[in-house]
Amino acid sequence: MKRLISLAVAVMLITLLGVCRSRAYDEYNLTDLAACSSVKSDSNGKGGFVCAFSGNTVFSARLVPDFSAYNFSVGGRIRSVSQSGNYTYALVFDDAFTNKYSVYSLNLDNGNVSRNTFVDENFMTNSFSVTDNRIYYIKTDSLKSYVACRDFSSDKKSKITFSDNVNEVFNNNGKSYARLCDGSIYKLSQSSSTYVADTGELKNIYNAGINRVINKDGFIVSLSDNSRDYVSNATAENVSVSDGKIYSAVNYRLNLKTSQKTKSVSIPDRATAVVSYKNQCAVLLDNGTVQVFGSGDFEEKKTNGNEGSNDNHNSSKSDIQPNNSEYLFSDGIVYGIYSGETVADFKNKTSAENVYKADGTLTKSGKLKTGFTAVIDSKTYVIAVCGDVTGEGNVNSKDVTLLQKYLCDNAELDGAYLKAADFNLDGKVDNRDLVLISKKKKKQNNPRPNRSGLIYFVRNKLY
Repeated sequence: MKRLISLAVAVMLITLLGVCRSRAYDEYNLTDLAACSSVKSDSNGKGGFVCAFSGNTVFSARLVPDFSAYNFSVGGRIRSVSQSGNYTYALVFDDAFTNKYSVYSLNLDNGNVSRNTFVDENFMTNSFSVTDNRIYYIKTDSLKSYVACRDFSSDKKSKITFSDNVNEVFNNNGKSYARLCDGSIYKLSQSSSTYVADTGELKNIYNAGINRVINKDGFIVSLSDNSRDYVSNATAENVSVSDGKIYSAVNYRLNLKTSQKTKSVSIPDRATAVVSYKNQCAVLLDNGTVQVFGSGDFEEKKTNGNEGSNDNHNSSKSDIQPNNSEYLFSDGIVYGIYSGETVADFKNKTSAENVYKADGTLTKSGKLKTGFTAVIDSKTYVIAVCGDVTGEGNVNSKDVTLLQKYLCDNAELDGAYLKAADFNLDGKVDNRDLVLISKKKKKQNNPRPNRSGLIYFVRNKLY
C-alpha cells in the first residue's frame, strides 16, 4: 500500500513538473497561440514561424533560430493571417458600408506593427499573400476566379487570370503563389504568373519549408523543379524540410529523416505545428509548449532490442524494418502504433498480408489491439498498441491500473503487452509512461473540439 501511495505521489509530481528528459533542448510556452482554431506554420529563409488569430487578436512567434513572440489586437474582424519572412500579416475587415479592409504587418524582430488600407469587394478573404509591399488575393467577380494584385505604395491594381479557378493564394519563402483547383501552382508577379508545380487536383497543401509544400497524401512537392518526396503517417501540417532533412511529428514522436536513415525523439504531447531552420527543429505541442531540438537530440531508430546498436547490428531477418513504415520492429513485435488505428490503416502502411486476433481468427476490419498478430513479408509479428496494456484496443482506466500494479511489482507484463506500456517509445517502462497513458485516457474521455470544423464555413464565405 505504501508503495502504491508513493507511486501516486510521484505521478502527480511528474504531471505538474512535466516529463523529465536528459536531453538538452530549449523550451517555451505559447498556450494562447496553440489554443487558436487554425495555426499556420512557415519555415523560410529567416527561420521557423507559427501564427494564428482568435477573436480580434493576432498571435505570432518565431521558434527558430531564436525565439520571439508577439500579439496585437485590431478594431475590425480578422479574416486570415499569412507569414512572409520575419513578418506576420493579418487581413482585417474594417467597415461593411465602405468595404474597407486593412492589412496589418507585425515585425517579429521588434514587435512593431504597421497598417495599410484598401477598398474592394467580391473577393475571398480566407487566403492572401504579401510580397514586396504588394497584396495578392482572389477575386470572384467574373466567370472564373482570378488573382488581384494591389501595390500599397502606388495603389496600382492588376489582374492575373488562369485557365482554371484559383483555389488558394499563399506565401512561401517571401514569394507569392496561386494554387488552382486542378492542383497546378503558379508563382505570381505584379501582373503575370509562371507555372512551377502540380500538387494534385483538390488536394489541400501546406508550407513544408523553403520552396516546399506538402499535400494531404504526404507528398512533398518542390516549387523549384516539381520533384517530390514522400513521408508516411504524419499529418501534412506537422512536416517541415530543411537542408535535406525531413522532420515529421507522428503521435508522440518527432522524426528526422535523411536519405540514409531515420532518427527520432519522444515528445510529451501531440504536435500542432512543426517548423525547422538549418539544423534546428521546433515543435509546437497541443498543450502550448514549444520544444526546440538540434540534430544531436535525435536517436537512430533501432530495429532490434539491443542497446547501442548501429547500422551494422546483428538483427534477425524477422526484425528488418519494412520500407516506408513508420512503425518499429523488435523481437518479433511491431509497435509505435497508437490507439484508434484500424486493420485497414495498418495494411495500407505496411505490406501486411493478414491480421489475426489474439485467438488466431482472421480479422479484416476494426481497431487494432495489443496481442493481434500480422504476417508481413512472410514473417509473423505480434502487434503492440501504445497504451493498450490490457489488449482491449483502447486506452482507459484499466490500462492505467494495470501499469500501476506492474510498477509496484503487483502484476506481470511481458511481450507485446510490456511493449505497449512503453508509451513514449524510449525503451523503458516507467512513471513517464504512466503519466502519458493517464493523459491519453483523459483525452479520450474528454475529446477536444475540432479546431477547424466549427469555423470552416465562416472562414470561406465571401465578403
